[in-house]
Amino acid sequence: MGKFNACAKINITLDVTGRLPDGYHTIKSVMQQVDLCDEVTVEKLDEPGIVLTVESECQGLSAAGHDLIPCNEKNIAYRAAKAILTEAESRGHKVPGVRINLKKRIPAAAGLAGGSTDAAAALVGINEACSFGFTTEELCAIGKTIGADVPFCIKGGTVLCEGIGEKMTELPSLPAIPVIIAKPDVAVSTAEGYAKLDKELEAGTLEHPDTDGLVAIIENMEQRETADVADSLLPFLGNVFAPMTEESHTVIADIRKAMLESGAAGALMSGSGPSVFALYKDEVSASESENALRKRFPDIFIYRGKLRG
Repeated sequence: MGKFNACAKINITLDVTGRLPDGYHTIKSVMQQVDLCDEVTVEKLDEPGIVLTVESECQGLSAAGHDLIPCNEKNIAYRAAKAILTEAESRGHKVPGVRINLKKRIPAAAGLAGGSTDAAAALVGINEACSFGFTTEELCAIGKTIGADVPFCIKGGTVLCEGIGEKMTELPSLPAIPVIIAKPDVAVSTAEGYAKLDKELEAGTLEHPDTDGLVAIIENMEQRETADVADSLLPFLGNVFAPMTEESHTVIADIRKAMLESGAAGALMSGSGPSVFALYKDEVSASESENALRKRFPDIFIYRGKLRG
């Protein structure tokens, strides 16, 4: 039996660059893992089949949403298990059963890749538990069939993701910059967000973040103090979903503004929302900001941690 950390991600930039004939959208995003992790346990079984269980370490937080997570094929980690077992069988491996337990700390439907990172950990864990011998690239290829963010979650760190998310360019690791993540108890429709973006793409009115500029900064970044690195990132924070989502769900804008007012160097919505992350120059300002946020938003999910290289 093995235990694996499944780390959440944030989007330092998130751009939508086009739409493919099959309906998928192309993106350009610098994705970054943080140290907020689910714990995924994988155990090899004698009898064939997939057993998936979910437990939450966020009881009492209305924004966690873990009670809505399915334990069947609707769960992306279950589908990942099925995919790797099927691929292993096609290569002549004797396929056992597996038991997967998800100890959830990342809130569900948050724009933090909580499902994708569980799927990634399931792939890595099953590969190890069953001694299949798949390479990282082979695991990423399997993960791509499950979800666009799964390959990134397998590799982790700081990565430029393009295409539908499968084209990855590894970047130098960012230092352990203090970060706070907050998720309000609202539901955001990714499909509706893309529909609105399609209109702006067609009209040529979509404002794109400077992802290339951010990549250049990261690639040429020498060893510097955490505060200096945080400062260098701030001008490039951008998410094409954020303006329209904040307009529809004003609490997202309220949280972002409260982060900035309480000491954050910069703050931005992650993914298609509704989570918001903030970067800090030091632990003192992050701690003070956390206290202020918990007083103002006592009923939402709030996590303070660091970027994970």
